[in-house]
Amino acid sequence: MKNNKFPSLTDARKRTIHETQIQRDLFSLDKQLANLGEGKTCYLRTYGCQANERDSETIVGIMKKMGFEMIEDEKNADMIILNTCAIRKNAEDKVIGEIGYLKQFKEQNPDLIITLCGCMAQEEEVIQLLIDKYPQVDLVFGTHNIYRLPQLLHQVMVTHERVIEVFSKEGEVIEGIPTDRFIKHKAWVNIIYGCNKFCTYCIVPYTRGKERSRLIEDIIKEVEELKLNGYQEITIN
Repeated sequence: MKNNKFPSLTDARKRTIHETQIQRDLFSLDKQLANLGEGKTCYLRTYGCQANERDSETIVGIMKKMGFEMIEDEKNADMIILNTCAIRKNAEDKVIGEIGYLKQFKEQNPDLIITLCGCMAQEEEVIQLLIDKYPQVDLVFGTHNIYRLPQLLHQVMVTHERVIEVFSKEGEVIEGIPTDRFIKHKAWVNIIYGCNKFCTYCIVPYTRGKERSRLIEDIIKEVEELKLNGYQEITIN
């Protein structure tokens, strides 16, 4: 498992006075990556809150840019993505149960790529559980590196080895990632990410990084584009 990066809740707790970086060129697709999904299908299941729903819209945008067809039937998919939630143990148990259920599809189709991402990926104990008991999971990435999905997927497809890349850090604000809205008349618009409160009962500051805001001009630009495309309702997230 060379070059894998594993989460650390200790590192995820760190907060500094460094100014948040606005990154505009982290997402990229060369010709090879842009054709990665030609003729292939992808199924995505989302667990949890509106932040996960919004992340899933980004994931679908990236998958379509790579040529994947999104489908509603996991049984016929070449790739299955579980975008997970860690806010309650019950939510995690549902995901683990789904991973166990998907094992049969992997046995029937060894080329099937099973991916876990989202908040559960940011937990050390979840990664260890996947390593110990669930070899059918091929790719794991977290909440901070969705933009790296094309490169990570290419690595899995070329090496046929499990890839785990999870960053435990304060996080940046990353602009310029494609998105595919699930609903055509209303949309989520992020204005802030992360949290600094560290409430005893909540894992969000660990899984989502520090509190950091988008620039107002980027927010207004996104809202204006949505308006031009006929969206009637915008929910600030």
